[in-house]
Amino acid sequence: METRLTTGLWVAAHVRTCFLADMPAFVVAKGDDARGGVILKINRFAAGVLLLEQSRDFDGGKIWRILGAPEGTDEAEADSRIAKKRGFDPDLWVIEIEDARGQYQPDAPISAL
Repeated sequence: METRLTTGLWVAAHVRTCFLADMPAFVVAKGDDARGGVILKINRFAAGVLLLEQSRDFDGGKIWRILGAPEGTDEAEADSRIAKKRGFDPDLWVIEIEDARGQYQPDAPISAL
């Protein structure tokens, strides 16, 4: 059995990592500490908002799936998608990352599928 970090611990570490990289990050919605899913709301300001949802690939490896348009969307559309997802899954965490320079790199590959 694979040992995984709790979601709450991962979120806390990720927020701190973003701040150290000069990208302010905030927990917008808190989910289940032990096993909640995560959505990253990457606000690239003029370049739009990119939404990534934590997932697993066919081999069980961690990946990030793009929610919506790969080039990003406006903030109102992103917030609407997040609200819909949280309506189905109240255990979902949402982290907003302010990435004005477009330099954010997630900790796993991004998949459009």
